[in-house]
Amino acid sequence: MKNNYVYANLINFKEAYSYLFGIALIIIAICILFVIVKSIIGPRISDRLVTINMISTLVTSSIIILAVLFPNQTYLLDICIIYVLLSFLSVCVFDSVYINVYLKKKKEQEKKEDNK
Repeated sequence: MKNNYVYANLINFKEAYSYLFGIALIIIAICILFVIVKSIIGPRISDRLVTINMISTLVTSSIIILAVLFPNQTYLLDICIIYVLLSFLSVCVFDSVYINVYLKKKKEQEKKEDNK
């Protein structure tokens, strides 16, 4: 009798966790939509860079939740690691481009001020 009770509770915990993770995925999807809107209306390039980084963090967390929901799919963690590395590299490239553009504009402004 006791074993059946433990097994029934284990099933209830699995169902509860699947509902919890499903709700978490929905919340993450809504957050991604809000961040996409922010990246579109963001007035500065730095806002857009931060939102790109935030989107990659939210996608990474959703992939991890999917890996927990489907424990037999071990490739999801590999995809997550690759995605994190590519996201980091892309943010570094975007930042370096942004910094170079900023420095170029600053030098042009200094030249204009010196010519006056």
